[in-house]
Amino acid sequence: MRETCLAQCWRAPAIVQDGRVHSGAEDVSDFAGEVGFEHYCASGGYGVLKSCLAKRRSLESVVCALSSTAVRLFEKAEAPFGTRIRELRARSTTIKVVMLIDEDRPGEMAQSFFLSRFPHRVLEGLLIVSHALGASEIVLYYTRRHETACRKFYKEFLFLRDRGLGSNFQFTLIDADSQSEQQSLRQICLSSNTKEPSVSALIADPEFLSWVPEIVATGDALDADMPDGPQTLYALVGCVSRPGIYKAPVFSTIHDLIALAGGIRAGESLHSFVPGDWDRMALPAHHSNLRVDAEILGHTERMAFPIVFISKSDNLLRQTAFQGFSQ
Repeated sequence: MRETCLAQCWRAPAIVQDGRVHSGAEDVSDFAGEVGFEHYCASGGYGVLKSCLAKRRSLESVVCALSSTAVRLFEKAEAPFGTRIRELRARSTTIKVVMLIDEDRPGEMAQSFFLSRFPHRVLEGLLIVSHALGASEIVLYYTRRHETACRKFYKEFLFLRDRGLGSNFQFTLIDADSQSEQQSLRQICLSSNTKEPSVSALIADPEFLSWVPEIVATGDALDADMPDGPQTLYALVGCVSRPGIYKAPVFSTIHDLIALAGGIRAGESLHSFVPGDWDRMALPAHHSNLRVDAEILGHTERMAFPIVFISKSDNLLRQTAFQGFSQ
């Protein structure tokens, strides 16, 4: 059956066989426009990492930049990322940085989006954090349907290591579908010299890591000079022309966000939208003047606030708030 895919609409139509996603649309995916190594370096890429490795930028300055209140709000975490780095460095001698790639709900596309489209931004942020932690190993823990993107990212890491960056780190890929969660956790948290847990793990999101170079470069000035106030990230999926991750002011309207994503797809019309987690009730299209405020944003643990736009042609049945009608 061919169905509208809200979570990975750039890959439809697709089939799943033995847990693997096969798609005929991968070659025309929106992810095809990633920035290459040379282009990234020409635009100043890896400059922050090189300054850290050359000790022109102290580890303390990196941790301070990642400890600002703006970073905590940006990451939607209880404690700033830099605070977690300090705690791990204080109590552990062996630390691993772990990236979890596990997306199974509509709107959860930020991890694979940044990993596939901006691999060098994520790599630089990953290596900066690993350097600040004094980490011994980087672990990429993924579900099988993200295998292609993760293995491509690993090749980018090897490419970078051959050029003298990242040579101090071991990189491990773990297929979450090939072993139990308990086996995976033991593989992550046990060192090779002991049978007891002796390794601390810092969980890092590819989406956040992609912003680390900019955060470290700007420090406490992150978003301070933006005339429109604080900004955040939105994961816009569904019947918009350009599904993707967009940075926009916190108090943007739904209409503003639709415009950022290129408007509603040609030949379709907006029926309703789901702001936030997929288990929420949909809101009818005529409420597109709704502003997404800070309180609503705080209800999701993900960095990029998800909004799913539902077309009248989508084969879905969702109750809609305020009027109580169903599609």
